[in-house]
Amino acid sequence: MRGTARLIAALIAALAIVLTVAACGSSDDDGGGSTTSSDGGAATAAADSSLPAEVTDAVREFTTRPTSIGIDAPVEREIPAGKEIYYIQCGSPVCATNGEYLKEAAEAVGWTIRPVNAGVTPESVKAAWAQAVRAKPDGVVASGFPRTMMNPELEELEAARVPVVDISVTDPPGRGISAVFAGTPDYVAAGERLAKYALVEAGGKDINAMIVGVAAYPTVQLIGRSFGETLERYCDSCSVDELDVPATSIGNDLPTRISTYLQGHPDVNWVVNGFADMSVGVPAALQSAGVGEDVKFVGINNNPTTAGYLKAGQSLVAEHIYGYPELMWRSIDFLIRSVNGESTDPSTAQTYPHWVVTKDTIPSTTDEFPTVVDYREQYERLWGVG
Repeated sequence: MRGTARLIAALIAALAIVLTVAACGSSDDDGGGSTTSSDGGAATAAADSSLPAEVTDAVREFTTRPTSIGIDAPVEREIPAGKEIYYIQCGSPVCATNGEYLKEAAEAVGWTIRPVNAGVTPESVKAAWAQAVRAKPDGVVASGFPRTMMNPELEELEAARVPVVDISVTDPPGRGISAVFAGTPDYVAAGERLAKYALVEAGGKDINAMIVGVAAYPTVQLIGRSFGETLERYCDSCSVDELDVPATSIGNDLPTRISTYLQGHPDVNWVVNGFADMSVGVPAALQSAGVGEDVKFVGINNNPTTAGYLKAGQSLVAEHIYGYPELMWRSIDFLIRSVNGESTDPSTAQTYPHWVVTKDTIPSTTDEFPTVVDYREQYERLWGVG
């Protein structure tokens, strides 16, 4: 039973980012329909003269909405029609939504997506991957499944020369995983960006940060560790502490745990709260406890609730956004180049667009939005379709 619980925890950990991006998808509402970039609050704040230009310049860059998908190399050869891609879909509704983005990308080049519901148990996940092995498709895309759940199946797919894209995992590519998007380098970079944002936003004042850690969620741990290391790199007088919480507290008593910690540590003025679901209910808990009025929260991705907090200035001041529509389209870009026998370097290069949104720049608190407004058109130009 303990082994099964650990596998389930691992799956949930890898899905953490996926499950909180309901407000990060594609929508016709892009916050104005323009590709003109807008600067975030930190980008226009008075820069702390003690910070190096590399910090202030970086903040100015990543608080501006990106206009490029990060790939400019067109596909070199004609794209063969009729390819079949298996999508190993997690049991969360948002994974079904992401599957629609994947379907749109595939249909643009005449390909077909075959979704396989993997559920959330180790047994159902393994069965879904086994189905893909038997089908011998032209490619596989999955989101949030750590390789420990399907190592034998990955080996069989590799032996059959079937390319596999895995999204939102800490596993590196290799041994059956052809490409990883939203992986360890991305989480480390996100923690670094949030720390730089905090340094500029603090305007020279010391930051006493508290990082909410969840041992079962390796992505959360990566973000928090990177935030702390970056903060200490640029600020000798700043401090970092950690509040370890169980995964079961998320959606339950986590807001109370945070407010209780802040009551006992009144010097804390910044909190890194991992992914969006970890911030749900926090403003109300802080208000009820009479603490945290001046504490600023940052995290990864958003949902309608946290987007509302951000817009209203309720504790949350910045969210690091990954656009999952773009990730699904980039997955198809990788598979096109792989099937064509072309270099996949343009797809796997660390050029994925990133954006730290603030109260002033978040496009919507109700509708889904991509990071890059015209990402579809940009990919279609690369593929010579549309």
